[in-house]
Amino acid sequence: MFKSFNQQSVNALMRDIHIFSAMLVLLLMLFFAVSGFFLAHPNLSGNNTPSTKQEFVGPTWLQQSEQWPEQYAKHGLKLMLWLDDQHGIRGVDFEFEWDEFENLLIISLQGPGGNTIVEYFIADNQIAVEHSEFSFLDMLNNVHRAKHTSTLWQYLSDASAIIMVLFCLTGLWLALIHKNTRRASSQWFAAGSAVFVITVYLMH
Repeated sequence: MFKSFNQQSVNALMRDIHIFSAMLVLLLMLFFAVSGFFLAHPNLSGNNTPSTKQEFVGPTWLQQSEQWPEQYAKHGLKLMLWLDDQHGIRGVDFEFEWDEFENLLIISLQGPGGNTIVEYFIADNQIAVEHSEFSFLDMLNNVHRAKHTSTLWQYLSDASAIIMVLFCLTGLWLALIHKNTRRASSQWFAAGSAVFVITVYLMH
């Protein structure tokens, strides 16, 4: 009797985890399923919008900064903060490059929705900005892959992955504990696993 009661408790726990884990990540599962489909079919994503260019004068204090070849990254961070505050130009990931021949600072700003190249000409105190916007589906694909996304989204993706694993495992448990569905569930599980393994094998 105790064994039966304990098994019922475990089954009830598995059922609760299965249901509430599904509710917790339902929208995320739909998002990853839909964006994953378009990720596998890049020809359906559409074309990116044309790049836009703009030029404006940089701040005087930046032009007066010294030791550019040695401290271009430090000055680049200050320029990034100024661009964000004054022009709303920002990115999740960034890279700095110093062109010694042109005396030029190049900043690459990258986000899931587009890329921005900033060129700062120190002698003229001029800033040239070129922004390339991705299509909506390409942006969703980058979010799906957590490419150039915020740390918060990466944590959310990791947490949702763990919850989805719990959802799948508890679903498998619930399918196999019932005698009426055990055989059919096992057959479907074996068939799906075989398709997956064969497909992966044929890709090599």
